[in-house]
Amino acid sequence: MALLQVLSIVIGVGLGFLIRGSSEQASFITEFLGSSLPYDLLIYAFIFLALGFLLYGSIAAMLGSLVSRVEDVNTLIQPLIYMVMIAFFIAIYGLSNPDSIVVTVSSWIPFFSPIIMFLRFGLLAIPVWEVVLSFGVMIASIVVFSIFAANVYKGGVIMYGSGSLFKGIKAALSLSKK
Repeated sequence: MALLQVLSIVIGVGLGFLIRGSSEQASFITEFLGSSLPYDLLIYAFIFLALGFLLYGSIAAMLGSLVSRVEDVNTLIQPLIYMVMIAFFIAIYGLSNPDSIVVTVSSWIPFFSPIIMFLRFGLLAIPVWEVVLSFGVMIASIVVFSIFAANVYKGGVIMYGSGSLFKGIKAALSLSKK
């Protein structure tokens, strides 16, 4: 869905350029993206978007399996929302201090990596191996969280009632082993 949203924005901008017309006869991509935008940044943006979606999506599916009423969704999804908010606040701080230790350390934490590592790559000249290693950490985290989420989901979908997050995960894991 996020890729579809980005694609619709690009199509809308492209149609705007076609309707407006260009007096310089420059291509749409050069005019829209600029001539100084590194294309590897766009590639990394889509990779980080996809990896972040997979990580947060697997955790959201796990948390969603623990609720039996729609009203309980907000309570269980709050920790996930807080993680995204923390990453956002670190990114705002990182715009003025991209080489600070807080930004550097948080760029290696899988929950913050899709936002913070992309920010560091866009603002600093970090080596490619750091970005590739960040992809590896994200992929390993996605695999671990997906396996854990699958086990919780297997037991969580047959649970009823509301409780705390940790009690629900523990009960779902015990049900999935039966």
